[in-house]
Amino acid sequence: MRVKHKHYFCILLAASMLFGVSCQKIEPDHGIIMDKTLTPYPTGLTTKEVDGLTRNDRFDQVLMRVGDLEVSYGEVVLYMQSTKEEVETLYGREVWSYKLDKEGTTYAQMLKDELKKQMVYTKVVCAQAQSIGISLTEDEKMNVDELADNYLSNFSSQDMEYYGITRDRVWGIYADNLLATKIYESLTLNIDTDVSDEEARHPVLWYIFIAKYGLEADGTRTFLDEDELKRVRERAELLAQEAVLAEDFYGFARANTDDTDEIEIIPGRGEMYEALEKIAFGLKEGETSGLIELDDGYFILHCASYMDEEATDEEKVEIILERQKNAFSQSYAVWEAETEVWIDQVLWDKIDLTGEKCE
Repeated sequence: MRVKHKHYFCILLAASMLFGVSCQKIEPDHGIIMDKTLTPYPTGLTTKEVDGLTRNDRFDQVLMRVGDLEVSYGEVVLYMQSTKEEVETLYGREVWSYKLDKEGTTYAQMLKDELKKQMVYTKVVCAQAQSIGISLTEDEKMNVDELADNYLSNFSSQDMEYYGITRDRVWGIYADNLLATKIYESLTLNIDTDVSDEEARHPVLWYIFIAKYGLEADGTRTFLDEDELKRVRERAELLAQEAVLAEDFYGFARANTDDTDEIEIIPGRGEMYEALEKIAFGLKEGETSGLIELDDGYFILHCASYMDEEATDEEKVEIILERQKNAFSQSYAVWEAETEVWIDQVLWDKIDLTGEKCE
C-alpha cells in the first residue's frame, strides 16, 4: 500500500552503534539530540605529534570535554571497537565503504558521527547530576561493578593492553550510561501515561488498489494515455460497486487488486496519506469505503477489525515514550545550550573504524 514510510533503515543504523555489551543507556534515537557544533580544542595536538605518540599515550589523551567531564581517546576507541565487531558480524567489513548519500558519506563516517552525538548527549546529561541531586546508589554501583567485570572477562590481557582497556575506563562508561538513564527517568516520572484506545487505535484494513500506470517487466512504471486512464477509472468504479456487495471482501480484493504485495495493513495515525487516513479511521468494523482517488491510483478500503489490540497496545507505549521525550527535550535543550563542548579534531580524525582493529 502507498503509505508514508518510516525510516527503518535509519533506525537500524542508529541501533547498530550501541555499545555492544548490553550496556544500560539512553539512546540517541530519542529525537532530542541536537547536532551541536563542537569547538576545536585551541591547544590540541598536531598531526605530527599524534603520529609520534605511543599507543598507550594516545589512548590516555583527552579527546573531548563536555562541560567539566572529559572523554579520553581510549574511551572513544572502546565504544568504537565494540560497535565495529557488532557491525562487521552483521554486515561484513565491506560495509564501511558503503556510500549512504550523493555526497559520498560512507557508513564509517556516519557511524563515527552518530557515536560522537551519543557521547556528547550522555556527558551533557551526566554533567547535570550534581545540580539536580541525582547520583548512583551503592547497589547501582555494585551493579556497575558486575557489568564491568563481565565485560572485561571477554578480553585477553593482550587485547586489554592493545586497546588500552582499563577497569576504570569500562566502569566509567557503564556508570555514565546508568546515571544518564536515571536522570532521564527522574525527569519523566510524572508524565501522563493515560492513553485512550481511540488515540492509539490501529484498525485492520483490507484494500483494493487500482493503478493509474502500467508496469514493465522490470517493474518500471509507464504512463497511460487519456483513453487508458478512462478505462482504469471505469474499472475502479465498477469494482467499488461490487466491493460493497462482496460477501468475502478479502477474496474479492485478492482477485482484483493491482498491488500484489499485500492487501492487509494495520496502520496507526500519521502512517497513511491524509486522504486515506481520514476515511480509514472513520470506517466501522465490516464497512467498505467508496472509491478513493490518489495521484497514482484508486483505493477501496474495508475495515476488517476496528482495532488490533496488539498493535494498539504497542502504539500506547510509543505515545508515552513520545511524551517523555518531549518533556525531557525541554530540559536537555537548556543544558546543551549552556554546556561548552570541545573536541580535539586531530585525535578524532586519527580513529579509524575500517582497519583490522579500531585504534
